[in-house]
Amino acid sequence: MKTLPYLVLLLLGLPLAAQTTNITVNATGCKTMNLYAFDGVTFEALEAFTGGTGGKFTLAAPTEGPVFRYVGSSPTDVLPVIIGGDEAMTISGTCGRMKTSKTADSPINRRYQELKLTFQANNQDFRNSMTAYQQAIASNDSVAIGKQKAILVNLDDRKRTLLAKTKANEPLLHRVVTLNTYLNFLNENKGRFQSELDYFVNTYFQFVDFKDEGYGDLPWTYEGNRNFANTLITAVPGEQLADILGAIYNSWPEGSRAKFFAMSGGFSSLAAKKHPATVKLADAIEAQYKAKYPSQVAQISAQAAKLRSFAIGAEAPLFAGPNPEGEKISLESLRGKIVLIDFWASWCGPCRRENPNVVKLYDAYKSKGFEILAVSLDKTKDRWVKAITDDNLTWLHISDLKGWRSKYAQQYGVSSIPQTVLLDREGKIMARNLRGKELEAKLADIFSVK
Repeated sequence: MKTLPYLVLLLLGLPLAAQTTNITVNATGCKTMNLYAFDGVTFEALEAFTGGTGGKFTLAAPTEGPVFRYVGSSPTDVLPVIIGGDEAMTISGTCGRMKTSKTADSPINRRYQELKLTFQANNQDFRNSMTAYQQAIASNDSVAIGKQKAILVNLDDRKRTLLAKTKANEPLLHRVVTLNTYLNFLNENKGRFQSELDYFVNTYFQFVDFKDEGYGDLPWTYEGNRNFANTLITAVPGEQLADILGAIYNSWPEGSRAKFFAMSGGFSSLAAKKHPATVKLADAIEAQYKAKYPSQVAQISAQAAKLRSFAIGAEAPLFAGPNPEGEKISLESLRGKIVLIDFWASWCGPCRRENPNVVKLYDAYKSKGFEILAVSLDKTKDRWVKAITDDNLTWLHISDLKGWRSKYAQQYGVSSIPQTVLLDREGKIMARNLRGKELEAKLADIFSVK
């Protein structure tokens, strides 16, 4: 059984209580030190530390209760800490590597580290048990299957115990645990959903109290939703992922900061993968939060603008390049055909393994108006040409032989291969990153093969 990735990010906190935390930072190589808060997109500077002589900085940071903040010399070099739970803490580190700094004299941050170890152990137990379960299924060992399912039940019981404990004693910690507690499909589905994907979507946030305003000042509201979206990216490759995520976001109060954090986290995940749903999600964020968080939304909109020309239905950017014989081939010249732009390279193992499938599809549909324009990220012409011959790739090929610096790859935002873009007869993007059975099904639908 193929399981979805199990993703967990952590934080520790304590109940609300008025508190000033005296923070001492000993950091070599730093000229300045600041306290930051996460604003849903980046880090906002709250206060500057004093001192700096000999690399020692101090700050008395007031807060109404335990909160998650960041300490560092710049927004790109920060250490996550919890303030407001202890009277003092000492941080020791090095500028440029603040994330690896050590925190001392702070029980709340020590417990945070202990909690991370607990989650790491749970994750490892889950992976080990699922591996053993899959092996038992393959060998049809009913005893081993039962044993592993029992282990998973015990693991979920431990997670429930942690939820109950933190709910009673540590509200901030409880919020974070709810955002990151996913119970296994094998034992918990009990016939409710037809697939693990449906189960995942409908139960991932089942312990979250969406009405709790405390999630609005919790960076892991962003992080938990980023992980959630990241898990779904490969499972839902099309634009409909924006609708799935939107249904989850609507669980949060309309216009709330928590909902903005959740949507921003999802956008971050989709944008990093150039997912087809990215632009649609960015438009939803802009419509709901442009007036309330103009600076943050402007950054999201600017990032989405780079991907907008690659959205489904957009006209594909035009280019032209030389084939192995030096003749120029243009994308525009292929108007009137269904075109698959295939970014690949002779050194790309997954690309080469996929080629036999593409050859089969090309032979089936080339007489019906299907064409492939392969863009190689090779640097050596001999290897490029040899791969074309060895794999019997009889379609069109171009390359500027600049590897990852290929202007065609940069034009299409290609950061990994294999990568494909399927165009309709008018040169508009129909789909991205279709391979294998997905590409076969799409072409069968286009050419009405039943």
